[in-house]
This record gives sequence, structure tokens and C-alpha cells, in this order.
Amino acid sequence: MRNRLGRIVTAAVCWAMVNYVAAASEPVTLASGGNASFPVVVAPEAGQRVRVAAAELADYLSRISGAEFEVQEGSADRGLAVGVFRDFEGLEPTHDFHPQEIARREEYRLRTHPLGLQIIGATETAVEHAVWDLLHRLGYRMFFPTETWEIIPQTETITLTLDVTETPDFYNRSGPRGAGRTLYRDAWQTWHRRNRMTPAFTLRTGHAYGSIIRRNRAAFDAHPEYYALVDGQREFVGGNLTKFCIANPGLRELVVEDSLQIIQQNPEQESISLDPSDGGNWCECTDCERMGSVSDRVVLLANESAEAINALGLGPKYVGIYAYAQHSPPPRVDVHPRVIVSIATSFIRGGYTVEELIEGWSARTEMIGIREYHDVHTWSRDLPRRARGGDVAYLRERLPYFHQQGARFMNSENADSWGANGLGYWLSAILLWDVGAAEEIDTYIDDFLEKSFGAAREPMRAFYEMLNRDPTRRSNEDLLARMYRRLAEARELTDDPAVHARLDDLALYTRYVELYLAYQDASGAARQAAVEDVIRFAYRIRDTMMVTSRSTYTNVPARDRNVSVPEEYGWDVPEDRNPWKSSEPFSADEIRTLVQAGIENHQETDLDFEPVEYSEELVPATALQLPEVPAGDLGSFRGHHAAYTWFPEDDRELVLQVTGGLIAHFRNRGNVRLSLYSPDEVTLEPVAQDDTTPPDGEEYEVVLRSPYRGLHRLEWSDGSDRTRLVWPENQPMTLRSTPDDPARPHGRWTLYFYVPRGTETVAGFSTGTSGDLRDADGALQFDFADLQEPGYFQAPVPAGQDGRLWRFERSQGSRMLMTVPPYLARNAAELLLPREVVLQDAP
Repeated sequence: MRNRLGRIVTAAVCWAMVNYVAAASEPVTLASGGNASFPVVVAPEAGQRVRVAAAELADYLSRISGAEFEVQEGSADRGLAVGVFRDFEGLEPTHDFHPQEIARREEYRLRTHPLGLQIIGATETAVEHAVWDLLHRLGYRMFFPTETWEIIPQTETITLTLDVTETPDFYNRSGPRGAGRTLYRDAWQTWHRRNRMTPAFTLRTGHAYGSIIRRNRAAFDAHPEYYALVDGQREFVGGNLTKFCIANPGLRELVVEDSLQIIQQNPEQESISLDPSDGGNWCECTDCERMGSVSDRVVLLANESAEAINALGLGPKYVGIYAYAQHSPPPRVDVHPRVIVSIATSFIRGGYTVEELIEGWSARTEMIGIREYHDVHTWSRDLPRRARGGDVAYLRERLPYFHQQGARFMNSENADSWGANGLGYWLSAILLWDVGAAEEIDTYIDDFLEKSFGAAREPMRAFYEMLNRDPTRRSNEDLLARMYRRLAEARELTDDPAVHARLDDLALYTRYVELYLAYQDASGAARQAAVEDVIRFAYRIRDTMMVTSRSTYTNVPARDRNVSVPEEYGWDVPEDRNPWKSSEPFSADEIRTLVQAGIENHQETDLDFEPVEYSEELVPATALQLPEVPAGDLGSFRGHHAAYTWFPEDDRELVLQVTGGLIAHFRNRGNVRLSLYSPDEVTLEPVAQDDTTPPDGEEYEVVLRSPYRGLHRLEWSDGSDRTRLVWPENQPMTLRSTPDDPARPHGRWTLYFYVPRGTETVAGFSTGTSGDLRDADGALQFDFADLQEPGYFQAPVPAGQDGRLWRFERSQGSRMLMTVPPYLARNAAELLLPREVVLQDAP
């Protein structure tokens, strides 16, 4: 959160003389003509962290200006005073710091005066933030955690007029925070410090039950009844999987005593975790079932420990838990005020949306956080356009949204995937400090491009637009062709060796993407060769941090039964005995050769059709008087989906036959949840809801009623255990399918869409490579088997085939329409279309 008392006004002299204007402060020149105007000053009582921060400030001011800055002990009256507010006696003007409050312990003030600059914080952490904020205002950046991506501006003159107070919007910013087994913990920590990501409050929320068992193994051995009853057995099933019988009073006493011992032995520690171990294995005993839901049990255990550790008189102490997996649904019991619940945005059970979880948990607790997933390596494999951490639109919208809903703590999983997600990681640090920066996201991206690439910024703007902002679905061939070409264009525009080094990093990342995609598509002997290429390459470029090298090395072949590894393959086996390891750096010539080969081997796909935008103001297609057609087949669904329906004036009831749990071994994931929305409902709340259908493979009738006529949106979700919906014949029910909102039926499906009069081309993007596109007379216009991989399709509209229904037949995957209304239905009677199309084409 910024107290905007100052704004940049001008910048000149290379990175230039930077001026900030604020009526309450006075200008001061810190360096000029190679001379420092003042020393950096610390109080005699300054702690080690403050002294390190002061030394770093002096070092970087010297490197920026060419002047020699010294660090001295003294008062805050003269010089660049760096310290905690309590260290300087008689500090003027006074500022009301409150380090005891979580919300304000990272607060700092930067203020110029005729005799220097005050860099004062509520805590040592706040002082570190203040130092790097000051350097940031002078043009310093550490975009990514390696020296290649560090920007040190050059200017002989530094003049400031500055009076700002800063506090972060999120009190704990543990994400992006480094891969779980990253090789570069120190590099991540440096990046955190220099981007104000180091929190002054540590919220512990990791899976804790296994640690409790290890610390109290003798007690658990003596009391096996403390273990959860699962399939008639109470036993230890692994430290990361074992659950407790929370209804057992002795177990609860043990957990409380364990919590007390942690705090008594570490009185400065402010939080403990009581989040359950991962996975299932929840207790099935009658007493636990009487306690309530899994979420109820988790909360009750956390509440008891929170009450106990706060009775010690050692100051506020907190208990951290996640709302995650089987304990993601909101509880029916209140959460203790000192229990902080971090709501997971993935691994959700019970069919809830993230929004519903936030609302439900917020009704039971005062303090919430978010457990986010910037990147999970097994999901993305460091490929571009796969992870939330690289999705600028997602970060720009969701991080402010979470804060608006009351979240003040962020814990996020991520990978060392700086090639795919580096821009998003850096923007996350900015947004977690100041969610208002979302309004200026383009300015920050311009700053990244200008400082990182200089004269080559425009080709790199296109490169990063494609990686992090472009929602257009692209084939792998097209993506690689564009990545290689933009890098080559950028290199031609600059001779700056620092820029070339950054382009080299990204060229090596692009080659990794090429190799991994080739491995992904390979089979037989070619797959073995391809995985070797991926592993060798990922290891060799590991120091760039462009990819998560260690996880690639250990996890990719371990999950592929079709490949083998040498006996001396292990990660800990040194290079002289490991045939797949080499640390030989890539030369400039090698990198140029890789880029040129990439350009020659991959061709851009230029769309030779013009996408057409349509409104979402849907009406029945009946006015078009379309002929009857054989009914299509919708298939089934997994996860969260939506469809549009329509109620006439005299019938505002939707009767559905719903079957949940079509995948039998996933039937522990909660009931099917349905919500009906009307645009006429001013509260934006559902007009009807139902969650009575259990995931048992049986069909149930669900009736949803609305007080409104006209267009409605039906949303349904399950635990990804697959659901089938059946509705009355000719009840309007239409799926929207666009590149940014694709329909995702499960299995094979046949659905119709309308081709407006005058349409010349039916085109879009397909994720599947089977099925047909047929015109109104049933003639084959496109065979999706001709696609070797997901990609664009198009078919000319023959004479007399416009103004009629076409169909996707026996299709799999998604079909996203881009030149015709992107709405799919089983027949004409169930089809809804944009109002403007119906008005234009109706007889």
C-alpha cells in the first residue's frame, strides 16, 4: 500500500537525475561529480541486519554514481540515516511506528531534508525494504534472481525530494518463494530481499501432523488409538499421510502439549502450523463423525491449540492451517481469532469454487490467507502459457481480488521457471506489496522491457506478450517459430553485452521448450533419445534458473515407464561418473546456432481468417426457423462448467436429471453443486441452488426455479469425478466455446452451431485431433484427424451453406469457434444465439 506523497517527475543523464516532489520535504543532492555529499549513517545500537543493509546501500550508491559512500555511526540529523526508529534518539520529525502490529511492522519512511535523507523503519525487515525501495526509485532492479537480470543504473548526479511512507497490502508474501528442492535458495532469498518480499511475520502453514508424530513417537506407539481409523485399522501409514483420531481426548491433549512446548522452547516464534498431513486417510470412527465434517475437526483441533498457546502470556501467537483437499469446504464451527486459514485455489473438494470458499470461511474467521499455485512443475514442466505465475491477466485480477475479500497472507507454490514465468513472478512481488499497482501494470511491464532490453524492447515486447498475455491458442510449431524469431530480431537491434546475455538466457529456455515438446510427442526409441536430450540440456543450463532443472532431472524420467536411465544417473552422482551430466557453458556461437536452427525448423502460422466478435446477449434461435435435425450428444463433464438456458414467461422451472460420481474411485469428492444465475438479479447472487446429488453413480432429479424470465446461466461443478446432466427435450441449453472460455465436454460429443448469412469461413481452434466438421447437408468440410496436434482449423463455406446449422460430429476435446457465434447445442430448439445475429438473419 503506497502513501503516494511522491511521484517521479523527470529522469535525465542516462538513468538520470531522479526528482520526487512533495510539499512536506526538501530537495537534497546525494552525489554529484563523482563525490558523495553525505555518508551512510547507522546508530551505535544498530543490529547486524541494519548494518548489512547500510553497507549494501553504500555499495550500490557508489556503483550507481561513481562516488565513494562510507558507512559511519552517528545520529539521524545528517547523512543517509539507516535504521529502526528506536535506534535513533530524538528522531525528528516523529513518526508513529507500531512494530507490534502485524499490519505495520514492515512500515518505513523515506524523507529528504537539507542535510540528508532518513531511511527509517519499524523493524529491521522494514529497514531492508526501505533501502531497496530507495535504490529501486533510482533505477535499480533485480528482475530475476541471477546477476544477468540485475540492472544497476549509471548517473553522476542523484537529487531527491522525497517524503513517502510505505506498508505492504499482504502481511506475509511467501510466494513466489522458490521450488521445494531448488538448487538456488540463496539466490531466491536475495531476490526476495531486493523486491520487498521478505516478511516481518512468518505464518507457518505446512502439513504438520507427520512432524507431531515424529516428535511424540513414543506416545503414539503406546496409544495406537491416537491414529485415524481407516478401513478398520489404526496405524502409522507414513509421515506425510497419517491422520489423527481427533475425537480422542488424549490425542487432543497431546497436540496441545506439543504446541505449548514449541512456543515455550521458542518464545519469539509467532506461529505454528496445525495443517493436516497430505492426502486422505481421515478417521472413520463414530466419534469423529459425530464431531462434524473433516473441516470441523481440523478447526476444532487448531482452536484448542490456539487457545492454549495464547494463554502463556508470551504475546499473540497464531496457528496456521490451509483450507485444502478434504478440509477445503467451510466448517460449521467458528474459527479461533488467532487461527489463520489460507484458502487453497486448487485441490478443492466438495464442488466449491474459490469464491465460495472465501465467502464460506470468511463467515467463520477474522483472518484469511491464500494458498496459491504460481507454478507446479509436474503440471507445467516449465513450458510457457501453462502456469498462473506467468498469466499476467490472472495475477492482475486475482491478487487484488483476494485482498479485496480480506486475504492478507499469501503462500504460493512455484518452480524455478523464470523462463516461462519470470515476468509474472516479478509483477507478483509488486502486486503483493501494493494491489493498486494492478492499475499501472502496463507501466511496470514497460519498465521491465526498457531496462532489460533497451533498443531491443519491441521484439521482446512481442516475445513476452506471447508468453504471458496473449490468450490466442497456438500450435507448438507456431509458438516456437515466433519465440525464435523475436529473439533473433532483438539481437540485431543492440550491441549491449548485458542485453545479449539476457537474450542468451531466453534462447536457451526456448531450446528447452523445443526439446521438451519433442519428447512429449515422441515414442519408442525416439522417446528415449528425446528424454536424454531434455535431461542433459536442463542440467547444463541450470544456473540460468530458466527451468526447474533438479525436478526435471529427477521427476521426468521417474514418471515415464517408457524410458530408462543409466545406473550412475542419480542426482548426487558427480559429473565425472554421470554420463548425463555436463556443466560446460554454452558459447555464444552455440546459442546463435540454436536460434538459427530454430528459425529454419519452425514456421509461423499466420491466421488467414479474421476473428469475429459476438455479444453474450443471447436469445432463442427459434426466430430463424431452422429445420429439425437429429439430436446431438453432449457427453459428460468433469470439474466446473456452465451453460445458458432460457425461461419463457409461463415456465420458469428447470428440471434436470443429474448423475454424479461417474468415476467410481473418485466418489469421495463431494456432491454435485448447481447454481442458476439471472442477469436480472441485482445482487448477482444465484436465484436457485442445489447440492443434493451425491457422487454415487445414481440419477437424481433436481428442480431449479427462478423468479425471472429470459436468459439464465447454469453453473455446475463436481470433484472431477464426472457428472452427466439430462434436461427435457427442447429446453434451451447452450454451451459457449471461445479461446478464452472453451467448452470442455468429456468423451465423444456431437453438437450443432449456427453459421450466419454471409459467412465465408468457419474457423477456430481445436484441442482434439479426432472428429468431423460437417455442413448443413452433412458433407465433410474438415477432418480433425488431419491435425497432428492441437491447432487452428478452417473451412470455406460452400454456396448455400450459410444461414444454416453445421455440426461437430464424434468430436473429442474442445472446439473454439472464432468466425461464427461460439455457441453449441444438441439441436436447433436448444440453441441460443447473440441477439444481433437473430435480428439480422431472421426471415
